[in-house]
Amino acid sequence: MNGQPTDIELIRQVLREDNPQAFEKLMQRYTPQVYGAAIRLMKDNDNAAEVTQMAFVQAYKQLSSWRGENFGAWVTIIANHIALRLLEKEKRRQQVQLDENTDLPDEPYNEQKEEQIISLEQAIAALPEQDRFIIEQHYYHNIPLADIARRLNQTENNIKVRLFRIRERLKKKLDS
Repeated sequence: MNGQPTDIELIRQVLREDNPQAFEKLMQRYTPQVYGAAIRLMKDNDNAAEVTQMAFVQAYKQLSSWRGENFGAWVTIIANHIALRLLEKEKRRQQVQLDENTDLPDEPYNEQKEEQIISLEQAIAALPEQDRFIIEQHYYHNIPLADIARRLNQTENNIKVRLFRIRERLKKKLDS
């Protein structure tokens, strides 16, 4: 590698000689790669920089467990795991905030209504894929019919008719 020490040589220097400058060279070599992976997941410069830093700290601590594979790939995998854990943690934090801000229902629990909801969800799950897609997009995700029509290469009127027919089939299924 044009006179520069290989990754293995640098890692040996870190492990055997306790040479932090050797690890700094590894960081300089692989920071762009690790940061690139982190930014793709985090979508934020500060968070990606933090993930990159955490990945190198963890790699340094776990260097003795490195098995000789590609160091850049190894530290990138560490960064991906850290980023995914942070994203999951943030998602849980936001969910807790939503749960705390959610008002309790005004009506008491009704077992019959619960059974109807379960039956409806099962009936929707049993629909053909495209019909289920239309129902889920329109009712669960509040996607306008024009957008659903565009995604399915159909007219908006066609989607309205299909939606009506799907609802009728669901009603019949639930009534039986």
